[in-house]
Amino acid sequence: MNKQKHFALVDIETTGSHAGGAKITEVAILIHNGKKVIERYHTLINPDVHIPYAIQTLTGISNEMVEDAPRFEEIAEDIFHLLQGKVFVAHNVNFDYSFLNKELKQSGYDWQAQKLCTVRLSRKILPGHRSYSLGNLCRALDIEITDRHRAMGDVEATVKLFDLLLAQDDEGHIQKSLQVNTAHRLPTHIPKEQFDKLPETTGVYILRNQKGKIVYVGKALNIKKRVFSHFSGNNSSLRRQQFINEVCHIDFEESGTELMALLMECQLIKKHWPIYNNALKKYEPKFVLFNYQDICGFEHLAITKSTAGVQGLQYFETAGEANIFLAKLMQEHQLSPSLCNFYSPGGKDKVLVTNKDEVEMPNLEDHNQTIYTLLEHLRLQQRSFILTDAGRHDEEQSYIYFKEEKLFAFGFIDDLNDWTEVEDIVSYKDKCISNHYMQTLVLRYAETNPEKVRMLQK
Repeated sequence: MNKQKHFALVDIETTGSHAGGAKITEVAILIHNGKKVIERYHTLINPDVHIPYAIQTLTGISNEMVEDAPRFEEIAEDIFHLLQGKVFVAHNVNFDYSFLNKELKQSGYDWQAQKLCTVRLSRKILPGHRSYSLGNLCRALDIEITDRHRAMGDVEATVKLFDLLLAQDDEGHIQKSLQVNTAHRLPTHIPKEQFDKLPETTGVYILRNQKGKIVYVGKALNIKKRVFSHFSGNNSSLRRQQFINEVCHIDFEESGTELMALLMECQLIKKHWPIYNNALKKYEPKFVLFNYQDICGFEHLAITKSTAGVQGLQYFETAGEANIFLAKLMQEHQLSPSLCNFYSPGGKDKVLVTNKDEVEMPNLEDHNQTIYTLLEHLRLQQRSFILTDAGRHDEEQSYIYFKEEKLFAFGFIDDLNDWTEVEDIVSYKDKCISNHYMQTLVLRYAETNPEKVRMLQK
């Protein structure tokens, strides 16, 4: 142990469970030089908010007790100087650290520190206990706690636990933690061993809750680095704290390329709809071109908003883009304006004429045959191709099968040269449920990387 290291052992009491929506009501700091406590600090704090009755019952700190106590900004300078340059130590360290980091930042102090968590250290140095909560662990180790759930009482017990950890750390876990310090930025309920197994390669990562249910899926160029970023930083919002507390297990799948990672991410999200994934919903197409037949038997072409019940001929991001496309079809094929419905921002489809009686309607049979020919022309324009790229290792390639303007399948194969029919390389598990976003990703990549594309005959 570096004898020059000084540790700030800290415990706080608060009005709630997350730093984004709660305030500190009490803080106790004991400065430890690696052998003994050399400085003590303790104060109640006026949070300027009502302390919930359940919290008052738990801690014994009432609104009346903190009424004349200093506000945090009045003592921020003292706390900053006490903590600056020290290793921050607490039982479940991220809880205390997030509150103090937020309060100091709001008071104008830019503070960061190395962290040690006595929960994680106890699991390594004192294995085999049924519970590592402060109360249960101290009870098992015969460490007396006076004033439980008060800052000074809990931090004095934490000091006794820390002294025991220092004395029994025969394998140097504390020093290793100070050198790496990664584990203490991860939630205490996620084993560091899971994080250590994550590769620094491209792919997707899957975060699960205690029951094994997927709660988040993400893609990354560096899986380990991206996963770590979820748990580092000082975002103290309620949603982020709930997210961190829910994650208990981390899985991953390597992809070889970023495009494959994006497709794998989309597929997993569409299959499981994890509670913390919602960004992909905005990528669905907004407008669609479709055809229908009216009661007189005339075929119409129309632009409308894209919905699950509409089978489209072509999809568009904006109404303007869709209307321009329909106008071009109308001009090229000399379609009657009364049989082409353009999208109107007012919520109703519109035609280019206001009174159909003033327009000479085309011959029904000729018009419908023109529409059928146009639809066949659009169908023949649909592309089919195989896109090949790097795999997850040198002996493997990734492939993407785009069939008639839709993403049909994607996966990995050892040898893409030995096939005569494209279906020969497509396994059942590689087939996918495509969407507009996934198709757009593939088409954009194919356009910028034509050397990786092999067009297929219809």
